[in-house]
Amino acid sequence: MRAFVLLLSMGLVGCAGAGPTHDPKAFFQRVDLPRWQRLGIDATFLTQALDTTHSMSEFFDDVWVKRWLDEGKRLEAIAVTLEAANDPSAGKAYADAARYYIVAHYPNPKTPLKKEAFEASLRTASKGMELGGIAFDPIDFAAPMGQLHVVRSKPLGDGVKRPVILVSGGLDGYKEELALLLQGSLAGSGVSNGVVLVLVDMPGTGQNPRPLSSKGNEEYSAIIDRLASEPDIDSTRIGFMGLSFGGYWAVRLPQVEPRIKAAVNFGGPMTKAFTLGNFGRLPDAFVQAALQVMGVTNIFGLAGVSDSLAKSVSDGLA
Repeated sequence: MRAFVLLLSMGLVGCAGAGPTHDPKAFFQRVDLPRWQRLGIDATFLTQALDTTHSMSEFFDDVWVKRWLDEGKRLEAIAVTLEAANDPSAGKAYADAARYYIVAHYPNPKTPLKKEAFEASLRTASKGMELGGIAFDPIDFAAPMGQLHVVRSKPLGDGVKRPVILVSGGLDGYKEELALLLQGSLAGSGVSNGVVLVLVDMPGTGQNPRPLSSKGNEEYSAIIDRLASEPDIDSTRIGFMGLSFGGYWAVRLPQVEPRIKAAVNFGGPMTKAFTLGNFGRLPDAFVQAALQVMGVTNIFGLAGVSDSLAKSVSDGLA
């Protein structure tokens, strides 16, 4: 294997390491509360939302989604007013709205309300980037499998070619959320140290059009092809970091993509993780998300894709 792969075992498929789901509030406080706090959700709003939710299904129903969708709409209206007045804080206001839309469509945009929230998150995140509220720029391009969309840290414009780190989310973490989470920490320190960050949706999620399969490496290779044309990117120095389910590709990509020189698997599944028993530990909403991401309709289809993913990475490690 040409790349150095660091394995950080912090769960099977994102929230899978959280254990049984008998107590929904304990589950979310352990798994998602820290995530949403880091995203910048208002603490009082988050506490009130959790205090009025008592069952696992209520964390995903239309009442929960509408609560977050309505707050996103309120904040977006403020952003629109600020933009119309040429107020420099409009970009940050759009970013604030995007945070609430992102939680609204979690873990994936399956219902009509969640689809509305997903489209709103794309719209407000794009505006946030355009107006300087989010420190990334979009790159949209045609690829053999369809139109692909990524975001990258803003160019410094000094003519220097820099190494690039691709960061891929997992089953429920899309590039817009990654941009908001990373811009104040990894993005800031990374760019200041001469690294370009490129955030991507895992196949089957967000704006990545094809269902997740063992051929998903083709999307990442197409992205690398496109990045080679960026004037400030050194295409001979490419790293990859996969978060949660996206960590699978940190192991798989170096097996088939020699341009990846270093990779980090942050909590991604490998071989034994792809069992129905492990998927059975997840709330039904996450199982439904996996079905949608893999483009299958039942547990047997899920098992088939999972077996293929496990075999691909296992054969590559042999």
